Amino acid sequence: MGLKAYLNDIVEAVVTTAKGMRITARYGVDPKEEVTLQYPEERWEIPPGYRGFLHNDIKTCTACTMCVKTCPVDCISLESVRGADKKMVLAFYDINIGRCMYCGLCVEVCPPKSLKHTSGYEMASVSRGELILHFIAEDAAEIKARVARQVAEAAAKAEAAKAAEAAKAAEEKKPE
Repeated sequence: MGLKAYLNDIVEAVVTTAKGMRITARYGVDPKEEVTLQYPEERWEIPPGYRGFLHNDIKTCTACTMCVKTCPVDCISLESVRGADKKMVLAFYDINIGRCMYCGLCVEVCPPKSLKHTSGYEMASVSRGELILHFIAEDAAEIKARVARQVAEAAAKAEAAKAAEAAKAAEEKKPE
């Protein structure tokens, strides 16, 4: 490497640095542009389409388990039982946001559209257990027991109605 190539390298480095500093001065040192944000009091505006924490409206959820089947990291868990009206009743519905990768696949496949991404992004915690979102406050065993009682009552009513109908049919057939 000769002296000429060495000097060319120095000139190229100075020119490149000058170009970079010109761009920095134009965009980074604009007095009209405010860069600092006083975070807890002020917050950035969330862009449309942002995928924050998941929220499930359990009143409209049909317990179809599509979200559980689609989730690539298995962060959603639910358990349901069949009620007296043959519809599924949620016993528990939990989402572990510590495992969630916010891909949105579960939201896309949800038939009643009860599962949605919120704009939330802050959830500091001390333990991993705090990162599990419980959407049903009642204990799963209590829900299962209540639904089992309702199913038994409905079956007893149906059996009583069937017996009354059979007795009525037998009474009509009885010769006088």
